[in-house]
Amino acid sequence: MAPWTVYTMAVCVVLAAAACVAYGKTDCSCAQDKVAFTLTRSTDEGRITGYNDDIVVTFDDVISDVGGSFAGEARPSVFTCVIPGVYLFTFTALAQRQHTAYIKLLKNGKLQTALWAGRVQGNHGSASNTAVLHMRKGDRVWLAIGSPGYYGLHSNQNRFATFTGVLLYPD
Repeated sequence: MAPWTVYTMAVCVVLAAAACVAYGKTDCSCAQDKVAFTLTRSTDEGRITGYNDDIVVTFDDVISDVGGSFAGEARPSVFTCVIPGVYLFTFTALAQRQHTAYIKLLKNGKLQTALWAGRVQGNHGSASNTAVLHMRKGDRVWLAIGSPGYYGLHSNQNRFATFTGVLLYPD
């Protein structure tokens, strides 16, 4: 597991505990109130010449899935909220060697935030971003490559592309 993935997971745990205390919760260990996941990708995606509609980023490995949000999915991509509340989402990407990466975080099809990772003297540039979102039951969150005719995402066995979500506190 990449060091920044461990760091991201640790930050999420600390933030969830702080939110629990801040909102006067005395018991935040209720199994039905736990949601946390990290998805990773091990191959490139995007940079499809002449194609400019967003491409949903799919992942090929589920590092963690507390709460079973992606149980049974072979190529998970979209998180669907079952427990309403405030969630923290973070994502990382690496640019392809010859093309930059432009990755969007979408909630119900609306842009929330994005990242742009440029090429660095012919090498892969990296970027990450984070958002705290209020989610209702049935809301959906996913990553998409914007304008894939121009932008692409790089990853390999080191799993540079990640998508993490954590329920900070339920409604």
